[in-house]
Amino acid sequence: MYSPINKLFYGVLVLLTCHTPFLAAQNQTKQKPVLQFSLQQAQDFAYENNYDLKNSATDVKIAGKMVKQNTAIGLPQINGTASYMDYLSVPTMIMPNFLKQMDPTIFKNGPDYVPMSLYLEYNVQGALQLNQLIYSGQYLVGLQTAKAYLETAKQKNLKDKVDVRDLVANAYYQLLVTDEAIKILDSTYVVVSRLVEEARKAQAQGLIEDIDVDQADLNRSNLEAQLTDTKSARNVAYASLKFVIGLKDEQELVLADNLDFFLAQVDRDALVGRPFDYQRNIDFTLLKKSDYLTLMQYKLSKTAYQPTLAGFLGIAANASMNSWAFFSDQYPWYRTTNWGLSLQIPIWSSGSRKYAVDQARLNVEKTKVTDEKMRVGLELQVETARKDFSNAYAIYQNQKKGFEIALKIYTKTMTKYRQGISSSTDLNQRYSQFLNANNSYMQSIFVVLSQKTRLTKLLEQF
Repeated sequence: MYSPINKLFYGVLVLLTCHTPFLAAQNQTKQKPVLQFSLQQAQDFAYENNYDLKNSATDVKIAGKMVKQNTAIGLPQINGTASYMDYLSVPTMIMPNFLKQMDPTIFKNGPDYVPMSLYLEYNVQGALQLNQLIYSGQYLVGLQTAKAYLETAKQKNLKDKVDVRDLVANAYYQLLVTDEAIKILDSTYVVVSRLVEEARKAQAQGLIEDIDVDQADLNRSNLEAQLTDTKSARNVAYASLKFVIGLKDEQELVLADNLDFFLAQVDRDALVGRPFDYQRNIDFTLLKKSDYLTLMQYKLSKTAYQPTLAGFLGIAANASMNSWAFFSDQYPWYRTTNWGLSLQIPIWSSGSRKYAVDQARLNVEKTKVTDEKMRVGLELQVETARKDFSNAYAIYQNQKKGFEIALKIYTKTMTKYRQGISSSTDLNQRYSQFLNANNSYMQSIFVVLSQKTRLTKLLEQF
C-alpha cells in the first residue's frame, strides 16, 4: 500500500505512464564514499563531528582541568632555588681598627680604620621549601565554585547538543521536502514535454493554432526553470545538512528516512496537550546552573574577610671558597633547616572588600529577576509554539487536500484537452493551479515538521 506522498507522485507518473526522469543523462563524477543516514544516525554523527559541539566538549574538559588546578592549590607545593655568584672583584668593607682600640700603646701608630673583606670569590647556594595551605576560606569556596563551573559547562554542552539535534532535524526535513518537490516537478516535466509534442502534431494536422503550441512550449520552459531553481535549492539544503552534521566534502550523504515516516509521527493532540514544566526546560536548567555559579561568587567574595594559615618547611645549603672546588671534600657545605607557620589576617581595606561583597550580593538579586523573566518568557514561547504548531498542522492538512484536488483536476483537464473537449486556456489554468498547490503543499510539510521540532524542544524535560 502506497503512502499519501508516494500516491501523489505515482499519480503524476500515470498521466503518461512514463517512468523516464528529467535530465537522465548526468555528468560522470568521481566516486566518493557514500554514507546512508537516518535522522537518528545523522544526529548521532553530529554529536561527534559538529564543529560547535567539538568546542563545547572541549570547554567541558577545560572546566574539568580547572577543578584539578584549584584542587592542587591546597596540596603540598615544593619549590627549589639555586644560585651561583662569582665575585670578579671581592667587596671590601672599612672596619674600625680593633687592635688599636684594645692596646693603644703598642698600636698607637696604626690606622683608625682598616680595609677588610668578608666575602670569598666563589659562592653557591641551594634551597628547597615545602609549603602547605592549612586553612583558606577562599580556597575552599573557590574549589566549590570551580566545580559549579564544571557543572555549568556540562549543562551548556547538553543544551548545545539539543540545539544541534534540532538543527540537523530541520536540515534533514528541508532536504527531504526539496527532493520530493523535485520528483513531482521532474515527472510533471515529462508530462508537459509529451503535451508539447502532441500539440505540434495536432498543429501539423491543422487541429489547433500555433499559439496553443507556443503556450505549451512556454509552460515547459517555465517548468524547466523552476526545476533548475529547485535543484539549486536542493544543493544548498544538501550542503547545509552536511555542514551541520560535520560531514567532510569528500563524503556523500544519502537519506534513509522519508517524509511519510516523519509525518506519521505527528500527533497534534498528544503534542499540544503535553504538560509544560518550566523548571525542567533545558534553557531554565542552564540558567539555574548559572545562578548557582553567581551565588558561589558571592560566597567567595565574603571569604576575603577570613584569615589564611599556611605552614612551611625549608632546607638550604651554601658553600664559599676562593678556589673553584665545590666538589672537593676539603670545603664544607653549610646546611640550614627551618619550619614555621604563616598567618595572614585581613584587618582594614578601606571598604574595598565590603564593596566587592555588595556587588556580588546585587548580582545574586539580579538572578531572581532573570529567573522570573525566563519563566514568563518560556510560558509565552510554549503558548505561541502550541498555536503555531496547531495552525501549521491545519494548514498542512488543507494543503495536502488541495494538492490532491489540484492533481485530480489537472489530470481530468488534460484528458479532456486531448479529447478536444477542453481548451488550452483551461489546461494552462489547471496547470498553474497544480504547480501552486504543489509548492504550497511542500512548504506546509516543512513548516509542520519544523514547528513540531520547536514545540517538542520547549516541552522536553531534562
